Amino acid sequence: MIRQAVLEYDHSNGALDQLYSLIGNRDALVLKGFNGYGEAIRVSPRLAEIPSVRFKGECSDEEVERLKAHRPDVWIAVGGGKLIDTAKRIAFTQSVPLIVIPTLVSNCAAFTPLSVIYGEDGTYLRYDTFPVVIERVIADERLLRDSPYDYFKAGVIDTVAKWFEARYISGTTSRDAGIQSGLSLAAQCGALMDLSIREDDFRHYGTDIRSIVDHVLAIGGAVGGFGDAGTRVAVAHAVHNALSRFDSTHHWLHGDKVGFGLIVQERLTSSEDASFLENWLQAIAAPTSLDQLGIRFDQIDELVDYVVEEMTIQGIHKIEDAERLKEILRNLQEIVYK
Repeated sequence: MIRQAVLEYDHSNGALDQLYSLIGNRDALVLKGFNGYGEAIRVSPRLAEIPSVRFKGECSDEEVERLKAHRPDVWIAVGGGKLIDTAKRIAFTQSVPLIVIPTLVSNCAAFTPLSVIYGEDGTYLRYDTFPVVIERVIADERLLRDSPYDYFKAGVIDTVAKWFEARYISGTTSRDAGIQSGLSLAAQCGALMDLSIREDDFRHYGTDIRSIVDHVLAIGGAVGGFGDAGTRVAVAHAVHNALSRFDSTHHWLHGDKVGFGLIVQERLTSSEDASFLENWLQAIAAPTSLDQLGIRFDQIDELVDYVVEEMTIQGIHKIEDAERLKEILRNLQEIVYK
């Protein structure tokens, strides 16, 4: 099935100024985060005039239930990925439109027809897909160029993962038009590894960075929209989900843990790209060992069990040799597997 969630995507210097004519006479309600909302107000002070409600921090069933008490004509999501996923879930449940204003360049939540659901403690539970209609994604350059660099870097890793995971699931070509379209977009995401993502480049916000931002926020989300299960998640995200069960990993960003999962995935398949991927992750100071992620050697068996369980939950074909997975993780405990 092909699902696309966004009617319009506006990435420009001043995009936020169009919000108020877009709302028109409708009753709007802003779902706001703790940090990005203030930055959005700095860029566009009129945003403070729109009624708002505070997001508590997790895209959980409990949070969705709490916020459903509000019934605006249109929701406006101002924040990061978990906030946006929460707003999508509510908008779908209430059959009302949604406007998304991402304040971080950290993931493709602004463009995906799904919400990743976590427990109140931050543990991954599942993802829900649905036919959501986002009226517009407002990606304002003035807001994004000053956003936290670490989130941008993690967002690039998560976007690059689209290629490796889509390839793991479906190979490099498909006779299915949707999957082939997803693979083509995923290949574009993989090509981001060839571009510089240094912080000074990000702050300069030149042509390459604009393209990278578009891939993180939009193109990466369209991969799964076209390819559906044929391009969506594979071992890397199963490893991410398994790692999220350990408290020591909670301070790492989503993309950081996905990047480590990519190392595991590519080693499992004896990929020729494994070393190139590992060197790239090391060069941008992403975690490449379990020690960096706070996982002890004596926790590896438990981690393997969780990875296998997550792959079963996601419908990813099972690992034939769990001992090989253990061996890879043991060698990734302190140093990158050689």
